[in-house]
Amino acid sequence: MDSRLTVGIDVGGTKTAAVLMSGCRTVLADTVEPTDRSAPPEQSASQCRRLIDSLLEMTHSARDALHAVGVGLPGLITPDRTFRDSIILPAWRDVDFESLLGSRLGVPVTVDNDTTMAALGHFASLRPHGRPRCLVCLTLGTGVGGAVLLDGKPLRGSDGTAGQIGHLVVEPSGRRCDCGSKGCLNAYASGTAISARYAELKAEESRPHDASAVASNIDLRTALRNGDDAADRALREAVNALTTAVSGMVNVLNPELVVLGGGVAGLGRRLTDPVQAGVSRHSFPAPARRVRVCVAAHGPLTGAVGAAVTAGMLSGTEPSDSFRLCHTVERDTR
Repeated sequence: MDSRLTVGIDVGGTKTAAVLMSGCRTVLADTVEPTDRSAPPEQSASQCRRLIDSLLEMTHSARDALHAVGVGLPGLITPDRTFRDSIILPAWRDVDFESLLGSRLGVPVTVDNDTTMAALGHFASLRPHGRPRCLVCLTLGTGVGGAVLLDGKPLRGSDGTAGQIGHLVVEPSGRRCDCGSKGCLNAYASGTAISARYAELKAEESRPHDASAVASNIDLRTALRNGDDAADRALREAVNALTTAVSGMVNVLNPELVVLGGGVAGLGRRLTDPVQAGVSRHSFPAPARRVRVCVAAHGPLTGAVGAAVTAGMLSGTEPSDSFRLCHTVERDTR
């Protein structure tokens, strides 16, 4: 077994996924646990260590074979790698999670935004000659995350907040978003928002005293397979919102690839095909012809894979020319 092991952890609003990878980018083991969104950072660090121990045990690997750990977190990351705040993790504010987890593990830890890690995970899965100059990634889960890669380098902005596509306004007088604004993509296309809308539509079809029972027994995918009109409408509204947001990104950034991840992306072509068609109708013709909408390469593990690859790159476990990251440059110059 390759002794140069890295672990990638993707902390989501619902689940936390972790993978153990060899230096040649083979996923040796993976595991998933529920995320406790109310947990303080110290408790989450303990969970991460437990997940790492579990992965090493699964593969009969020694702790000293672990060279680096990468973690994707659902929130704003400052240029100095501090976790600023998050709608998903309300108990977290101004947290140096790299140091918090690193002190428990004794190996280098790299922290980044979870969708940035997913974008890097998908990018790393592509053959070098086929990698896009511009890649846009959206994760559709508890919330809608966003990230942009330019020549393999995450676009961050001066304050580290660039790429928050989930908070593009798609309907100015629309639904209230968790961020406090109205009409954000997050309020229409997250898994949470789609399920809530489906419950609302089903309640409208039911007698009033049945509404709470309908809302508590939602299975959107089963409903879609069964041709449920309310489920179709909820998904159609989400697709319309996604089309508006992605078309704007296509016009502004001219990406070759738009990657959809998170739980909602499990719908596959039922999601990507109508978004692709909508973008073709609503974007400028040239970028619309170029862009391809697809699901994340490693499904629900894409963020964890990206975190592991990133950690390996920065620790020297991965070849330095695998793909270009901005972390090293930022750390050398600040």
